[in-house]
Amino acid sequence: MFQRKRIKAIQEEVERQHAAVEARADGLLEKLKGSKWTAAILLGAVVFAIVVLWSLP
Repeated sequence: MFQRKRIKAIQEEVERQHAAVEARADGLLEKLKGSKWTAAILLGAVVFAIVVLWSLP
């Protein structure tokens, strides 16, 4: 019986932490959507990665 309670408590804690992380990720995503520079930075990162990978021997 004790182990069932402990497993239930651990499961609830994991779910709580998952919800908190998801909420922070959603907040970050909303900040990124609101930034006018997000698309330019992401495009620059992709172009940079392609150039670097292309130049590797």
